[in-house]
Amino acid sequence: MAKKDLIPVRTKEEAKTRGRNGGIKSGEVRRQKKSMREMAKAIMEASVSKQMDSVRDTLSRMGIEENDMTYQAAVVVRLIQKAMVDGDTGAVRVLGELTGELNRLGYMEYDESNVIDIQYPTILIPENGRDAPKPNMLEPQAGPQTMFMASSADIVIYGGAAGGGKTYALLLEALRHKDVKNFGSVIFRKNHTQITAEGGLWDSSIKIFSQVPDAQQRKSPKLHWRFGSGAKLTFAHLDKEEDLQAWQGTEIAYLGFDELTHFSKHQFLYMLSRNRSTCGIKPYVRATCNPDSDKWVAQFISWWIDQDTGYPIKERSGIIRYMYVLNDVIYWGGSPEELANELNINPNECKSVTFIASRLEDNKILMQSDPSYLSNLKAMTEVDMERLLYGNWKIKSQAGRFFKRVQIPIDGYLEMIPDDVVYWCRAWDLAATSEDENGNADYTAGVLIGKRKNGRYIVADVINKQIKAGEVESLILMTAISDRKKYGQSYKVRLPQDPGAAGKIVAKQYVNSLAGFNVKAEPISGSKELRATPFAAQWQNGFIDVLVADWNEMYFNQLESFPESKNDDMVDASSDAFNELTNNSFDIDSLL
Repeated sequence: MAKKDLIPVRTKEEAKTRGRNGGIKSGEVRRQKKSMREMAKAIMEASVSKQMDSVRDTLSRMGIEENDMTYQAAVVVRLIQKAMVDGDTGAVRVLGELTGELNRLGYMEYDESNVIDIQYPTILIPENGRDAPKPNMLEPQAGPQTMFMASSADIVIYGGAAGGGKTYALLLEALRHKDVKNFGSVIFRKNHTQITAEGGLWDSSIKIFSQVPDAQQRKSPKLHWRFGSGAKLTFAHLDKEEDLQAWQGTEIAYLGFDELTHFSKHQFLYMLSRNRSTCGIKPYVRATCNPDSDKWVAQFISWWIDQDTGYPIKERSGIIRYMYVLNDVIYWGGSPEELANELNINPNECKSVTFIASRLEDNKILMQSDPSYLSNLKAMTEVDMERLLYGNWKIKSQAGRFFKRVQIPIDGYLEMIPDDVVYWCRAWDLAATSEDENGNADYTAGVLIGKRKNGRYIVADVINKQIKAGEVESLILMTAISDRKKYGQSYKVRLPQDPGAAGKIVAKQYVNSLAGFNVKAEPISGSKELRATPFAAQWQNGFIDVLVADWNEMYFNQLESFPESKNDDMVDASSDAFNELTNNSFDIDSLL
């Protein structure tokens, strides 16, 4: 169609008329809205009718004088009620827009459920010999938590077991000098995930600092809190040694480490050099930890620990000693003068240090709010239970500490496969090389575990063969065909994926060879002991059944010698099969 043949929808005159009429209507609407706004404003400024007794009574209880009892005041009070009592987020947003910032107030209810009295919590920071005491209510629990916050030592290490309220005390300590201009504090975790994970350090800080009137959370450039005075608390991670370079030239008055055993001795000593201050507050260090006999912290606090039993010496908890670092060696003394005489140094250069032990029973609030936490700790392996429940610093993963055949209940030795298995997984641990230095082939292990309806698990079959690398692929495929024929479609194959590009290529090759099967190649991460912990916990608590078969003795022998035995292929395969069945991304930090 030619352009000249196009007919306009309306003529210019019609368009002008419609535009003029539309303008008239629009003006009428604007005038009506303006009139309504003026009327609404007049009503809002008017006094509340004396017939509205309940509204006037509420305003009176809120402390509003007779002359100020307007409808506008009533609306604001109602918004506050909906925000604070009903948790109405819309009301919170409106209040935020009216006042210029979102409401972070705490509140206390009157006996009447529809009336509230807004109230900020006050903060208790106990006297520590370094500063004057302050008024309180946000406070540590009586016992080790208060001892930790009241210590005058330059360096205080707090912990020894899970659930002692260590992170709470570490965060609460950051409020001690929040009103000091330019006071800077940093709390470190090993990696960023430990800061941001559900219920982690950041979430814990929100529970505390959202109750502090002048605390404002910020997320750039790092997660941090800023207070009215300009004081700041930052959360950061130190994963690798090279991460220390980012902290060159920094000044940190309050230096915190959440789970000190996750950091190297070098990282700790280096950051001590950043523990300095020009804001008028003497710099200090606070750290939390759980027992780990293989980490440098065990030696660092050894004076406070019974070296025969591994348990903290109760009488020494909180006792201050003094240290001096020379050429990366830590020297200890009972007083600065003792060290000064021994090392020919200035006594003022010595650092005061103490260790304060805590256990779960010290945290009354946690015990009341989550009674199941204790049972969670008791359901762990012997090693982890000794460490995290009883605070044992000497316990180690030794042969027999993970698996013992006597931990399988008498009725757990089954003569046939039960009919209540809902899902199967066979995991493989592949031979690392075709031959060892003696010309012998490595072992390839495949362990089949089933998950039962009653919550138990059954180890139904174990393959452990010394075969050449070229034969492994055929073994896995033939076993998968046989397993699926016996146990049906609720069956999965799990394979390990070694690190690096070569590991990905090999894993992809195995997955391709198992086309048509439910197969998964999972990257290997964490120590063998950590990977085995979830399976070992169920084994030790009697939730594992074993099918009676000729492979039993071979299997039990390796499990009982773990982790000290030369071979652990069947343990690794068992751990992976169990973790796949439980979809277990086991993180011990979730219990700390």
